[in-house]
Amino acid sequence: MVIDWKKEGGETVERLRAMIRFATVNPPGDEKKLVEWLAQQLRDEGLEPEVIDSGGQRANLALRLKGDGSERPLLLLSHLDVVPVEEERWSYPPFAAELHDGFVYGRGAIDSKLTGAVQLQVVLMCHRLGLPLKRDLVLVATADEERGGRYGMEWLVRERPDLWDAEYGLNEGGGFALVVDGKPLYTVQVGEKGGAELDLVARGEPGHSSVPHGDNAVFHLAQTLARMAELKMPHQPPASVRAFFNAAAEAQDRSDVAADLRAMLDPALQEGALSRLPVNEPTRRIFDAMVRNTCAPTVLEAGLKRNVIPSEAVAQLSGRPLPGADTESFVAQVEALAGSEVDYRMGVFRPGVEFDHQTPLFDAIAESVQRFDSQGVAVPYMQTGGTDARFLVDCDMTIYGFVPMRYEEGLDFFDLCHGHDERVSVDNILFGIQSIFDVTCRLNGVDDYA
Repeated sequence: MVIDWKKEGGETVERLRAMIRFATVNPPGDEKKLVEWLAQQLRDEGLEPEVIDSGGQRANLALRLKGDGSERPLLLLSHLDVVPVEEERWSYPPFAAELHDGFVYGRGAIDSKLTGAVQLQVVLMCHRLGLPLKRDLVLVATADEERGGRYGMEWLVRERPDLWDAEYGLNEGGGFALVVDGKPLYTVQVGEKGGAELDLVARGEPGHSSVPHGDNAVFHLAQTLARMAELKMPHQPPASVRAFFNAAAEAQDRSDVAADLRAMLDPALQEGALSRLPVNEPTRRIFDAMVRNTCAPTVLEAGLKRNVIPSEAVAQLSGRPLPGADTESFVAQVEALAGSEVDYRMGVFRPGVEFDHQTPLFDAIAESVQRFDSQGVAVPYMQTGGTDARFLVDCDMTIYGFVPMRYEEGLDFFDLCHGHDERVSVDNILFGIQSIFDVTCRLNGVDDYA
């Protein structure tokens, strides 16, 4: 069979643009209109999607394309909600999905409507071509990923266990190329950090602001945060991170670069190696965050009125615990940085997760990367954030984050995901379709296409 990739890419670009125009900002989410629109697109192709309501205007999309059942299913997972925007800081309206200089601009252009658009196109291609699938393809596009999954994966795992009977899964969160000394390393997310909603609470003496004093809760909190800014949590890379740096080292042409990548796993050598590695600054920050727990202050709360010295000041921290960390060990590490002058108040704690990276799914991805980028190498990777994959850790499934994107100069995946001017190139949309279709074919024993 011969595939018209220009046609497939163009169709996906237009569908992604249409998806972006549904402003599914969470909160409140309101994914239902988009889900119903996508469902109608699939019905028009003769397929039978499900619109799964999970409360109010929250909804999830599910579709099963049947195979012959000789192998267990392949899950294609994405989410349809997006984070808020500061519209005045965008170059183009964030929900207009405008096309400029070969890029689609819009909130969700990468996180994660891109994933859904690419996966949906792959399912349509398999359906239209009548491929002899060994596995069912199970497409699920969820609500509420950006706010914890209450109306999405948490609800679906509880209420629809039939959807998760799959051997392998592909999700968001990986696939983007990190470049080390000119070598593109395509990240296959086999692990991810968890989340820790930890507050630091400083207390002091309240009073009238016209009579200042040193026992001010705001001063105490500020001193604690300033101390934290100068320190890092301990070096303790888990298995998925060790696999990443070893694989990255194996891919290098220069022995000194390979040695520094391996030195990232040695607590005595890591800082020096990190400073020498030939990578851009966003990648350097990612590498440092991969080898340790992190905890960043993101919200500050203090005071009732301008002329009242508050008795309490709070810093909300966004904690990102590594796989293997628990509540007690995580809080102990933060306390070692922040000290005992504040109290610690833990909200939700989610542990990090890891999946086996030595599987036929990883092999299929690695072979696909080589097919479409002969210079590229697929490497196991731990995402420093979190995805819906955490809800599937107790299922009998291996799920990886992988939507491949070639590195494009001046663009950083993490800066784009929740940042201003989120965008994806038309070229990378096509690259994603080609690769995910190829992986799907490899897992189904189909190899007669061009």
